[in-house]
Amino acid sequence: MIRSFLPTDLIVILFQGGLHCNLAKSRHSLGGDGARLLSLAALLVQCLKPRDRHYAWVWTDGLACRGLASVRNRSLPTAWEVDRLVLQGDDECCCLSLLEKLCGAGTELGVERVFLRLPADSPMLYAAHKAGFSPYMTEYLYFRDAGQGRIAANGHDGTSALMSPRLKDASDDYRLFRLYEKCVPAHIRRVEGMTYGEWQAARETGVGSEWVFEEGGNLVGWLGTRNSHHTGQLQLMALPQEDLHQSMIECGLMFLNGCRHLYCLATEWQGELLRLLEGRGFTQAAEYSALAKELTGKDREPCLIPASA
Repeated sequence: MIRSFLPTDLIVILFQGGLHCNLAKSRHSLGGDGARLLSLAALLVQCLKPRDRHYAWVWTDGLACRGLASVRNRSLPTAWEVDRLVLQGDDECCCLSLLEKLCGAGTELGVERVFLRLPADSPMLYAAHKAGFSPYMTEYLYFRDAGQGRIAANGHDGTSALMSPRLKDASDDYRLFRLYEKCVPAHIRRVEGMTYGEWQAARETGVGSEWVFEEGGNLVGWLGTRNSHHTGQLQLMALPQEDLHQSMIECGLMFLNGCRHLYCLATEWQGELLRLLEGRGFTQAAEYSALAKELTGKDREPCLIPASA
């Protein structure tokens, strides 16, 4: 039986054992070890916050729990992401049923898209496909320990040639959307948002500080940095210019100075970024498949034109 998660379920899950770590990866959890205890404790805290829209379901079999799934809003309530998928073994049936359950709930609540990020070698990819999720992008998580960076290819640390970023403000949102249109391939934009409203809704949370780079009055790059428990995350989007990417990476490393571990999630189409990360001592730590499911069709009002007399 699948039902909503209750705080008392946490006790059953902890004493039962057998549930694997969290398979679903949202940006705020990247770089973590996916520990079951930490993930479930965080879920309990979130469920006790009435202002947060956080939904979770469990599949129970008597007193036992076969699996748990939860979702959270992305930037707006019309886009969800699966942030927990905890199963007992490789239980494809349980995975399929939980994903179908949360998608059904999303449809009732007017959610338009649900996003899911799984390891590229996860056996649950087949179950996700049966539940209606389609892969649309491959992502690579790059990792570097503090002190492992090498000198930049130009022979210095890159700081003397840095462009000067500034903190992003609300007035930059539409300009950032225009940059997104220039940088992101069309087949990905068709999933994550072709319009400004769709893009706003589907933006991932957990970015931290946001910086923008301008050149000649035009916005040419965006950098997200996040520092949590001595772990830093970089996120970049920029026009395909090597010097620009180099400056943004160097700025990100400076902003995250002091972090013991550094991560950067890059996509398959960011070849220049992947090359520069490797040149700065990053190595690939994981590969993910980004999936999405559209829940509601786009109902368009008919365009009525008065008939000629």
